[in-house]
Amino acid sequence: MLGIKKIDVFVLKKFFLLFLGCFCICLFVFMMQFVWKHIDSLVGKGLGIDVLMEFFWYMALTLVPMALPMAVLLTSLISFGNMGEQLELTALKAAGIPLLRIMRSVMVSCVLLMCVSFYFQNYISPRAQMQLARLLISMKDTSPALEIPEGVFYNGIPGVNLYVERKTAETGMLYNVIIYKMDQGIDNAQIVVADSAKIETTAEKQHLKLTIYNGEQFENLQANASGLLTQTQVPYDRETFQIKVLLIDYNSDFDLMNAEDLRGMAETKSLAQLEADADSMTMKFDSLGRVNYMEMTARYMQTGYMNKRDSAMASAMAQKLDIDSLLEGNAQNRVEMLRKASSTVDNINTEMEWRTPVSQDGYRMVRKHHIKWHEKFTNALACLFFFFIGAPLGAIIRKGGLGISTIVSVLIFIIYYIIGISGMKMARDGAWDITYGMWISTVVMMPLGIFLTYKANRDSIEFNFDNLWQRFLAFKAKCKYLPGETWMQRMKRIVKELGVK
Repeated sequence: MLGIKKIDVFVLKKFFLLFLGCFCICLFVFMMQFVWKHIDSLVGKGLGIDVLMEFFWYMALTLVPMALPMAVLLTSLISFGNMGEQLELTALKAAGIPLLRIMRSVMVSCVLLMCVSFYFQNYISPRAQMQLARLLISMKDTSPALEIPEGVFYNGIPGVNLYVERKTAETGMLYNVIIYKMDQGIDNAQIVVADSAKIETTAEKQHLKLTIYNGEQFENLQANASGLLTQTQVPYDRETFQIKVLLIDYNSDFDLMNAEDLRGMAETKSLAQLEADADSMTMKFDSLGRVNYMEMTARYMQTGYMNKRDSAMASAMAQKLDIDSLLEGNAQNRVEMLRKASSTVDNINTEMEWRTPVSQDGYRMVRKHHIKWHEKFTNALACLFFFFIGAPLGAIIRKGGLGISTIVSVLIFIIYYIIGISGMKMARDGAWDITYGMWISTVVMMPLGIFLTYKANRDSIEFNFDNLWQRFLAFKAKCKYLPGETWMQRMKRIVKELGVK
């Protein structure tokens, strides 16, 4: 049926039983890395289990396209390494079946996985990215369960600066507290110095309750003072207390932001949307650049915007730049001309510096759209060429299990990831062409896959682990000193034995 032979079923069972486990492991590793990156947005926020479950669900969906290539690479190395170690590949080759025929069923499966990866990136991942971004931004705006640092001023509470010398996590008590309460303006700031305090959220989660023990409060009365008083004569109010409660307006409920605010993110768009929005933004910022050029030209170069002396100067510049003729006359006129020229140049530079960030940020956003467009193809294609790296390398190494296979897989993926991230950043900053920057990792790794497939199909043992270890031991034995041998004699002997001319 469908041309599927017993050998295909045998190899597919070997591959996919391992693939499910490897995919879960890779996805878990990427999720933990993502959680660690955003740990500050999760810890101490008082988030419900439903919000956390939603966060982990959308995070997993967005990381599927990244976990698939790594899982294919690791599974290919382990499965074909196991088959080589158990002499199953040797038996199949002895029966006249070439390695490419053994790999064919898994190769077709990897093409299907490549299509699945592209589908995820084009349809599912953009929606998941939008929901994940909403959650992350909303988490950052949610009330902290107040992880106040020790020894520094904390401004995470609006209108309040809080200094704590030390705190006790078990009881939630804060010691040696200084509070600057500026919710009524800096002129009416209240300063509180206390031995200890405790901060908590009210039941309706609309206020922060700050209970302060054994302290003093100082309030500047400058707003009620006469303007004739000097700074040292401004009166202030001083209050000593044993217990004082401050209520600070603060909404600590988790409020999910509007999804429409994230429509402009490149991560939340499909392939067609990226292409259309990139074209429209390019036209927009090109038009903006032309308008800026025309305005700057009209303002500083055309005679209609200049006085007579400046008009003569602009005409001379338009015809022929002759500094000597422009500076003819007495010293006062020359100084005045140079002063005006310097002022004009400063004005141009200032206005260009003010206008440049708008264009730079706009074109950076356009490049991000192009990068995400290419990324959908490169991530999907990685599922295929990682198989052509992992399967032949596993057949050559002939070592299964999670030991050597995991180390080799991680090293290959790190090299691929470093090259890809470097190219992406160079393309995003405009230093490289976007196509070159996004495809350089594929261009570098694809020849490696072709080379390894060629070597494995010809039963090469150059990368075999046992063969490499034996070569190392043999070389180590050659490097030992013979009885009575000098250093120079030893080097000559090693060179001669290695056949180096």
